[in-house]
Amino acid sequence: VNTAGEIFHILEGTNKHRRTAETLCNKQSSRSHSIFTLKIFMKERALDEEEVIKTGLLHLVDLAGSECVGRSGAQGERKKEAGQINQSLLTLGRVITALVEHQPHVPYRESKLTR
Repeated sequence: VNTAGEIFHILEGTNKHRRTAETLCNKQSSRSHSIFTLKIFMKERALDEEEVIKTGLLHLVDLAGSECVGRSGAQGERKKEAGQINQSLLTLGRVITALVEHQPHVPYRESKLTR
């Protein structure tokens, strides 16, 4: 993409796949995880006229809402979904903790977000 408008167009398209649901805690609680990665490339000329390419990476993450099942009023399928979301976030937390604490084993494969 070359313009901000193109980026917003892509984001609008991906937003169609985002799931939300109303709970007692939140009118638009995210019920799905989304990760949008933006790679930025910039060309410039160095003082010696050599072309230099600089790159940057930006990850925008929207994690599904973690809510206490009792307070959210979730029942049936919504209650099951809340349990799965909480388990997913707990597993992701284990991966992040292992990385921060430089543990010898990082459980990447336990989380769909880090496989």
